[in-house]
Amino acid sequence: MKKWLALLMTLVMVLSITACGQTDEPASSMDVGGVSTQAPEETNAPVELSDVGGLAVSYFDNKPDHSYMIGASDFVEMVKAGDEITILDIRGAGDYEKGHVEGAVNLPWGPAIAEGLSSIPTDKPVFIYCYTGQTAGQAVMTLNLAGFDARSISLGWNFGISKVDGVDAITTTEASTFAGNATEIDPAVQAALNDYYNGLSEVADSVYKNYKISEADLKAKIDAKDDSIYILSVRQAKDFEAGHIEGASNIPYAKGMANGFNVLPMDKTIVVYCYTGQTAGQVTAALRVMGYDAVSLNGGMGKEVNAPQGWLNQGMPVVGGASAKVEMLYENMPGHIYKIGQADFVEKVKAGEEMTILDIRGAADYEKGHVQGAINVPWGTAIAETLSSVPSDKPVYIYCYTGQTAGQAVTTYNVAGFEAYSVNLGWNFGISKVEGVDAVTTTDAATFDGSVTEIQGAIQTAITDYYEGMVALKDTEYKNYKISEQDLYDKIQAGDDSIQILSIRKADDYAAGHIEGAINIPFGTTMIDAFKELPMDKTIVVYCYTGQTAGQATAALRLMGYEAVSLNGGMGMEANAPQGWANAGFPVVQ
Repeated sequence: MKKWLALLMTLVMVLSITACGQTDEPASSMDVGGVSTQAPEETNAPVELSDVGGLAVSYFDNKPDHSYMIGASDFVEMVKAGDEITILDIRGAGDYEKGHVEGAVNLPWGPAIAEGLSSIPTDKPVFIYCYTGQTAGQAVMTLNLAGFDARSISLGWNFGISKVDGVDAITTTEASTFAGNATEIDPAVQAALNDYYNGLSEVADSVYKNYKISEADLKAKIDAKDDSIYILSVRQAKDFEAGHIEGASNIPYAKGMANGFNVLPMDKTIVVYCYTGQTAGQVTAALRVMGYDAVSLNGGMGKEVNAPQGWLNQGMPVVGGASAKVEMLYENMPGHIYKIGQADFVEKVKAGEEMTILDIRGAADYEKGHVQGAINVPWGTAIAETLSSVPSDKPVYIYCYTGQTAGQAVTTYNVAGFEAYSVNLGWNFGISKVEGVDAVTTTDAATFDGSVTEIQGAIQTAITDYYEGMVALKDTEYKNYKISEQDLYDKIQAGDDSIQILSIRKADDYAAGHIEGAINIPFGTTMIDAFKELPMDKTIVVYCYTGQTAGQATAALRLMGYEAVSLNGGMGMEANAPQGWANAGFPVVQ
């Protein structure tokens, strides 16, 4: 089977999708005007059975921008406009009879699709929907293989079409049938697709029914260390790095992705997953046509739109996740180190720049006066609970009382995908001291604008756990993931070996004077690698100059799996007196 990959360049030239009846690709993924309604060009060159897999390679080499999909709303608009299209409803006959899109012909998922190929007209595009989009993903690949210009409807009937406003106007119980036009399907392709759909009966009573696997069954296989499977993520690389299923490899869904299939094992079942199952359905079908034993994970990784389906929506674990995002965040840390000076911040507010401002102080202090436009999200679980309400199209500026808890918050917001900065020294030592700040101080409350930002499930879980974890510490010396100067001094004096003190100040400043027992990892782009040498069985007490970058480092460490807290006020400087170790009169060593 793998000889098709070796013949890739020849197949691209000779066996293109156009040669099999595919129309030119539209201009954009959801551009209704880009759908061609012209009859596809026909050729008389037969396809060899051994080359059907080559057509699957070409399917990805010729992948259009729309990725063989259309949004549910755009599809409904096409139907309302009376566009010349063929619609296939591949749900079960009983559900089709209860109600379906006007004009849709029922070809229930299974052998009926292969049997009905010759009845589908080739002079107009074909749109396919199932329940959730996943089996339609398989079907759309097979129909394109047969020479049709086919696309699936995003999220199918249950999560997509039925949710569109005004869909009732094009929903009917009247059955539609094909007009009787006969389409000639290449015999080799027809044979391959007969085998594909007839093969469903062989797995009907197995965990691989419908060439899919449930979230629970995959989890059981992973837990059992089942070596008969190979997990393949087709999500984008950045999302894979942020969190993926244990043991998965990554070949992102993209034009030309089949070039990477040659690394896949022929003797294992390839379990493919994407975001909601739809593009994984396409990949699964292509792999099976190419000779692999492939199935897709039910619901993919899972997103809010297809809950409760999907790995994350079912509460299954991922690796990478927040820890991987932390590494990327700090290894690529910009010069501003995710902070802004208080004077510069006030100038931005005065200038009316587009930004989101979060005041994470207590509600009572917010009510007494805050920066104009600032939204109150009090420090604690409210931050995790409102993540999705924060707009993602503009920078986020965060301030607290002194800058220290805002340092923690800015790490969590950046890990969640925002462009976030903390305001230097917070309200008490920073903003309130800026000349002219009265002009941008108000008691009028601001609220979120109604935007909804989708937070990746594993990241949301990690950040929720982060803030909920503070609740267990609220009556301890580690309240708010901080420790007071006095409590740290007492631990040092008692010889408490449950802690490891970490200075993230510059090496010169560390050498000039540091807290007894502290080691030094300067705050910067190389610190994450150094953090990995820290003990996992101790509480890491982090300190910097005033507590702000130590807040960032504390959040980073905790998201990496460490027990970490920051020293209140850091080493201490004149700007944040009387807070801080030195400002409180505690000793240092050299």
